[in-house]
Amino acid sequence: MAGVLDIVLDNPILTKHSRSRLRRNRVVPWSIVVVTLCAVICWVFYQQNGLLGTTPLTMVIMLQVVALVFAGAGEIGGSVGGARESGILDFHRVSPVPPLWLAIGFFFGAPLLEYWLTLLTMPFAIFLAVIGPVGWQGLAAFEFPLLLAAWLVHTLTLLGAMVSKKPKAGNRGLIGLVIFGLFMGQGIFFGIQFFLFDLAGQMATIRFFGLPVPWMVLVVAYEAILIGFLFIPSVRRMRSDRIHLFSKPQAIAFLVTIVTLVLGVTWSLRGYDFLVVSLLYALVFVAILLAVTVTPDRSEYIKGLRRAIRMGRKRPSPWADPGANRLSLFVLCAVVLLGTTVAWEVVEGRERGGPSAYSQTIAIGVLTIAYVGLGLQAAQLYMRKHGHTLFALFLFFAWIVPLVIAGGLAAGQFDPQASLTSAALSPLAGIMISTGLMEDAGPAFEVGFGPPRVAAVGSALTFTFLFHFLLDVVQRRLDRAVRDVSARRDPDPFDDILGVPGAQKDPELADPGGAPFARAAEGLGGEPSA
Repeated sequence: MAGVLDIVLDNPILTKHSRSRLRRNRVVPWSIVVVTLCAVICWVFYQQNGLLGTTPLTMVIMLQVVALVFAGAGEIGGSVGGARESGILDFHRVSPVPPLWLAIGFFFGAPLLEYWLTLLTMPFAIFLAVIGPVGWQGLAAFEFPLLLAAWLVHTLTLLGAMVSKKPKAGNRGLIGLVIFGLFMGQGIFFGIQFFLFDLAGQMATIRFFGLPVPWMVLVVAYEAILIGFLFIPSVRRMRSDRIHLFSKPQAIAFLVTIVTLVLGVTWSLRGYDFLVVSLLYALVFVAILLAVTVTPDRSEYIKGLRRAIRMGRKRPSPWADPGANRLSLFVLCAVVLLGTTVAWEVVEGRERGGPSAYSQTIAIGVLTIAYVGLGLQAAQLYMRKHGHTLFALFLFFAWIVPLVIAGGLAAGQFDPQASLTSAALSPLAGIMISTGLMEDAGPAFEVGFGPPRVAAVGSALTFTFLFHFLLDVVQRRLDRAVRDVSARRDPDPFDDILGVPGAQKDPELADPGGAPFARAAEGLGGEPSA
């Protein structure tokens, strides 16, 4: 308990924000504005004898959403962006303040004024709820999930401000939130009315793995879990700008949690078509994002390899940040395979002896995750700076170009079979085509689905084996080059602190035309020096 109080009471970031955000010249004007708006809402509907309706309370809740969610997120983005641009964040990183304290300080300190303004609206909300159809219990059941929803948006804003290359990008996030609010204002209004006044009726409980659970408990649990996992990369980036967003075990745990939560709410949706396909697309997308976050680049891998050599190991641990992503990628693929197979066999179900088209579909999705992760790792180890660019170019030719060709063939009515087969080469369409669900969709799809399925599975399988082979070759030659250089010099105890002292001792820093690079080039596949 003392540790929690220390994070709040002795946090220098919280203290700084409390002194700057809660100044009298800022608090008083905004407090007058918010109280006046709430009073005007109550007075207008009192004149129309409408205080017992649903609209006045919804408008007060909308004011809370604007103040806490949108304005609070904008303050977090601006505060973190300003700290990064001014360099004060780098000062805090070398100070004794732990990264967790820094993240909590920005998370709760930047929107302190917005918390105060939201608190000012609570007496009006309670009054309207008590005299209206909601009651104070219904308001309390709504406010807590709303607070966690605001924290979820704040967490995403904090993460976006920490991972953006340009510090000022955090301010652009506020503009995006405002535009989103303007376009989605009506939807938010009716969504609030639904949660406040309708949810207690037909959807008071939601089934989780077949068991009825109160909707508020389930929503709060989902929001809290997402906040916890999305807060982790923000804390890690408070330690260093170059660190991975997730460690490899954290990424796997995140994906396992997502699969469990999704299967829990879809467990009772039996017999729904496209459930497995929708789940597969979503999990493939999430798994690819997580695979990107745990893939080390060339410099990081070389530093980890040197450290492992000095400790008597062959390579960095596959679970460490500098280790190659091969093992963690295998686990991510296994989680997606298991989750989608359970959704197919247990949730959606199939007739006994029915078609096994989903087995091919799931295989394509899993192989797509595998070759994206392996290809990105091979490109990162092969090129020092432009590995991401090289692999993004490959994805353009492998995913987008086949769809463009298929669209051209379909528009010209040249050959429907060739058009469908070309589209199946891209997993964006190949996953859906491989299911065979379009065979009975009408005369437009009266073509054979055998070649497209073979093309979809074959391309994914080919890329997986190809990139695994390339990664193995690049990693072995890079290991050999680093070991050769390490064997020719005495270990420097300051390497981990100050880096390698010069190009004469490092194949990564040496000029490609210089002598130190000659033997390294031989290990990397180049011509040996004379």
